Formats: sequence, structure tokens, C-alpha cells
Amino acid sequence: MGKRLSQKKIAEDLGVSQTLVSMVLNGRTEGIAKSSYEKIWEYALSQGYSPRGMKMEVDISSQMQMGLPTVGYILRAPLRLANKSNFYSHVHQGLHDYLTESGAKTVFLGSEDLLTDEDFAQFKKIRLSMRGLVIMGEINTELVRRLSDIFGHVVYIAARLPGVCHSITSNDVDATRKLVEHLSDLGHRSFAWIGGSPGTMRHKSRLESLEAALAQRNLPLLAKQLPAIGGADWKEGYECAEQLLANKKNKPATAWVCFNGLMARGTIAYLHKQGYEVGRDISVCAVDCTRVRDSEWPTLTASGAIPEEMGRLAGELIMAEKQPSFFQDIVVPASFFDGQSTGPAPVNTRKR
Repeated sequence: MGKRLSQKKIAEDLGVSQTLVSMVLNGRTEGIAKSSYEKIWEYALSQGYSPRGMKMEVDISSQMQMGLPTVGYILRAPLRLANKSNFYSHVHQGLHDYLTESGAKTVFLGSEDLLTDEDFAQFKKIRLSMRGLVIMGEINTELVRRLSDIFGHVVYIAARLPGVCHSITSNDVDATRKLVEHLSDLGHRSFAWIGGSPGTMRHKSRLESLEAALAQRNLPLLAKQLPAIGGADWKEGYECAEQLLANKKNKPATAWVCFNGLMARGTIAYLHKQGYEVGRDISVCAVDCTRVRDSEWPTLTASGAIPEEMGRLAGELIMAEKQPSFFQDIVVPASFFDGQSTGPAPVNTRKR
């Protein structure tokens, strides 16, 4: 491994003072011309310089040496690289594909709940060497503001903060309208909601959109079931279905709409365990457009924005040669998939 490039050597090569180089590489911008700041950072990274303690330094410095523009991304809590979630794995794939086609790469900067003041100090040092930042999932509002102040070009996916950064969300109104229309055409007149990630913008948007779509057809939402401790995965879907059926006072709704595909899979598993035939006794669908819709039997009726497209749109916003003078709020249309998990409304909901 070669000798680490020193700040003194950078100063000599550029013909500037070592004090100026030290201030720039330690993140100071006050009183320093932008041209000087960029010149020092670009030269330092092109020569392989990497600040001590920077966890993303290898990726960034190597990509800069290869002339690759870099886009950072951050995950909402409690997601990690190892459990990025079904939805955000698709989003990241779309972002990665677009950036690769554009000669750029992504670098993971951390998860919302693990970011420290030291991380933010490092972000300030590398911000001018990066094209921008993508935030995957709803995170603390003040954190979004802080990141936007540092990186400038920020795209917020599946959430929005008007006046602070760009946003890309799915058209939940369109998605739930298509699901309700499909189920209504099949003769369903009673509906239940299996919610996930309660308290988030996505849950609020999807539930309100479902209620509005049902109200337009004068159809009732008989039940709402939320996970006891939050979350929106297979386990939460299974537990919500169990709780919903535990209410013996009312006959179960014939059509169940789930927050996402993974919750729908958990819901279907519990219904099968209890002897219900999904698609005949109870129809199950999801606000989703990921691989879980056709990953196993029965295929899942689902509607939602294609997450890979959301990732590609984020890449387009970040890589645009001319950045817009205003923040864009992009709402991606929903696609609809008719699966085996829905069928005509039964005369009587029964077990096998």
C-alpha cells in the first residue's frame, strides 16, 4: 500500500498554504472561495487522499480516481444493508442501474439511527466530491434538513418535506382506487385494512386513499388492524390476520387490503393455516409492486408504483446537468397486477 498523501504535499502541488488545505479538508467553508474549496478537494481525491476515520473513504477515493461521479444514500431506521427491505432493495436496484448507465456509482453513508456528529463532520468534508444524496424512507425531519443543508442535491424517496428537498412518492390514490375497483367488480362489499408502519406518511397516505376510494362507491371499511409494535413485514401481516379473525363478534370482511406485499404474504399464511382458501373464501391484495407479488403461490393481486422506476427517477434528478431552481415533487403512477389471491365475493365466507 502506498504512502498516505499528506496535506503538506497537496499544498505544495497546488501552490497554496498548508493552513488553507487543512481548513478545507477538515470541512471548513466559511471565508473560503468555492473555487478554492473544490480545487483542493478534487485534487486531493484524485491523488488518493482519504481523511482519517472516514468509513466511506475507500469507496469515494477509489471512485474519484477512476473519474466516477458518486451518489450517497441513507436508509431509514431500523434498516441496514443486510436487511434493506423488500421495497428499498428494488429502489436501490433502479438507482444503481441508472447511475451505472450514467457512469456513476452509489456509496452507502449509513442508517438514520446510527449517524453520529462525527459522520456529519465527515459529510461536510466530502460533500463537494459527491453529486448528491438519496434518502430511502421516512426519517426524522430535522435530520432531513441537516442533510439537505450539507449535500444540497437531496432526493427523498417514499416521503416528502416540501421546500427542503426533491421527493419521489407512489400514487397511493391511484393504487387503492384500482384495487377497490377490481374487488368491487368481483362483487365484494365488505373490506378490511391490514396496516403497517403506523405513524408514517406512507401508512397515513395508503389508509386515507383506501377510505376515499371506498367512500366513492359507498362501501364500508369494516375493520382496521395494525401491528402491535409497528413494522410492516411477513410477521406483522401474520399477527394482524390472527388478531382480525380473533374478533368473533363480526363476520370477516370478504376483501382484505394490505399495506404491502410482505404483510399480504403473512396474512395469506395465517388464513391458510386456519383453513380459509384465499381467493375463494377471503380475497387478499396489497399496495405493492415488488417481486413478492409472484414469488410464490398464490400470486398476489397488487397495485403500486414500480420501485425500480422510483430509483431511476432519483438518479435522473441527482445527475441532471442543470439542477432545477425549485424542488420537484414527483408522484409515480400505479401499475395493477391481477393475481390468484383475489376472486369473486363468496356467498358465505367458509373454511375448507
